Amino acid sequence: MIDEKPVAAPAVCPVSHFGESFDAFDAESHAFYTRARIEEPIFYSPQINCWVVTRYRDIREVLQGDPEIFSASAVLELLKPLCPAAMQKAIEYGLAVSPTIVDEDPPGHTPHRQALRRGFTPERVAAMESRTRELITQRIDAFVKRGHADLVTDLMFEVPALIILEMMGVPRADLTTVRKFAKRLAVFEFGHPSDQEQIEITDTLGEFWTYCKHHVDRLIENSGDDAVSTFIAGMRESSAGQPLDRQYLTTVTFSIIFAGHETTTNASAGSFRALLENRPQWEALCADPSLIVNAVEESLRFYPSIPQWRRITRQPVRLGGVDLPAGSRLLLALGSGSRDESQFADGDTFDIRRENASQHLAFGWGRHHCVGDGLARMEMRVALEELSRRLPHMQLAAGQKWEFSPNASFRGPEHVRAIWDPSRNPLDADRP
Repeated sequence: MIDEKPVAAPAVCPVSHFGESFDAFDAESHAFYTRARIEEPIFYSPQINCWVVTRYRDIREVLQGDPEIFSASAVLELLKPLCPAAMQKAIEYGLAVSPTIVDEDPPGHTPHRQALRRGFTPERVAAMESRTRELITQRIDAFVKRGHADLVTDLMFEVPALIILEMMGVPRADLTTVRKFAKRLAVFEFGHPSDQEQIEITDTLGEFWTYCKHHVDRLIENSGDDAVSTFIAGMRESSAGQPLDRQYLTTVTFSIIFAGHETTTNASAGSFRALLENRPQWEALCADPSLIVNAVEESLRFYPSIPQWRRITRQPVRLGGVDLPAGSRLLLALGSGSRDESQFADGDTFDIRRENASQHLAFGWGRHHCVGDGLARMEMRVALEELSRRLPHMQLAAGQKWEFSPNASFRGPEHVRAIWDPSRNPLDADRP
């Protein structure tokens, strides 16, 4: 169940300048992190009671480290504990956000991850490419003659949702409901909602939990070839004849439906922003579509959809020259590590020809590397292939302000507004 107890802050005094000025919810903190990597690469933030880790090598050390030292168990810990009224609602619904794949350590994590991976093999991802292209084409068809579009709401708001829903065996008719639920989950777990917002969000997520529970029950009785069914089959094989843990299956389904499309929507939005803000890069991509695969990697490096993630120390450890006691909560600044100039030359520059772009941290690293990375890459690639083919002359609408969901871990522009002259569309059928 959700832990309602606040966590005591460590005795860190005085808090450094970086610790005092750090804002975990600032979506445009790239310049801050560039300074921090040089001047104080690991610092304590009283805002979120975490040690913030900013350098590539230190983050890799944590992600690849011994889980008896660097545990994933704090990943889904609420940044703001639930108020009593929200806690009561969560209890009434039976709502649980943990444990699931992302916050488990070995040995339990290993067979669970292996079972989940069955639903996201390269073959299964490849089988979804034609459906992805069909959905993206339909949405471009709807606005290509209009001369303007929001590339998030008009294009990539629903496509990743539809794809993950199909892969998870969820009926398409439930898209609107599930998309609404998932959007609220990021603020619930990784934001600082007010007490009233917590109560409202808990109600929404309670409905989502009930939906996922019924979905799992349905697939246990009538399994298909979807990712949830293959996960259930894998869990049966590893259970040694014990009854299936339906609570755990529901929690994993609850989390994957969210992560499987919210992150890809955000990553796609980041790629559109990066390419159109760096116009020569977009033009190079349009002139040479073979650059798209690496452009996806560079976009993930430059604007990752999960820029910050968490761990907790189980034992005292020295990391990056800083002594951390057991129980230290760590905020791994994946977005900062992916711009670290010791790993990526001129890391704050967007370059779709960067040779080591794929070494980014956008999908994590090691035992918790995202199982859906191939799906996300495919969806982003197809979107760029179709947009560059049909709208190479589009550009960012002037004067737009970048808006982000108010949470610390799941991030991407809420809107990316583009404009173009429809009379210049390269395909005859796309012109008015």
